Amino acid sequence: MCLFKKALYGLKKAARAWNKNLEDVLIKAGFRPTDADPCLYVGTVGGDKVFILVYVDDLLVAAKSEKRVDAGKRVILDAFKARDMGAPTFFLGMHIERDGGTGALRLSQHQYASNLLERFGLPDANPVRLLMRVGAHLHKDGKALPGPLIQSYQELLRALLYLANGTRPEIAFAVGRLSRYAAAPTAEH
Repeated sequence: MCLFKKALYGLKKAARAWNKNLEDVLIKAGFRPTDADPCLYVGTVGGDKVFILVYVDDLLVAAKSEKRVDAGKRVILDAFKARDMGAPTFFLGMHIERDGGTGALRLSQHQYASNLLERFGLPDANPVRLLMRVGAHLHKDGKALPGPLIQSYQELLRALLYLANGTRPEIAFAVGRLSRYAAAPTAEH
């Protein structure tokens, strides 16, 4: 029997140990986790807010100015062996486009949506403005789908919910309505 004084990569407790270590460093530097998401840390550097978003071992630093972003990065780079990969273009399945002139950011999941269409056999699907006709009433009675199609229906709903929560809120209503019938979908659904 061995007693380890630190977590080894790949062991169950390694992720928790990494998160605790990172949290300690960020809190010591004046960052606090937000109430909305404990993986989003907010701190003040030079009077400006700096945001550090953590996803496992990937971190995204955002602030009003490049100088403040660099200060946020410095907190991480001074504490850990890490590398700065520059301005992000892709994070958690989302493409990030930046307009330097206006300072606007644009998030999209175009590749995810395209892969979804391919996966479910709809590569030539045509876009529509209105996903569900106004006043549409769905019913639970109808011709039930066979078992394998029920599973596909549920997988598609999960994927569409992820898309709706990420970058496509306009599909949330239709996907939410269809999700009510996930346990027993019919051909209509």
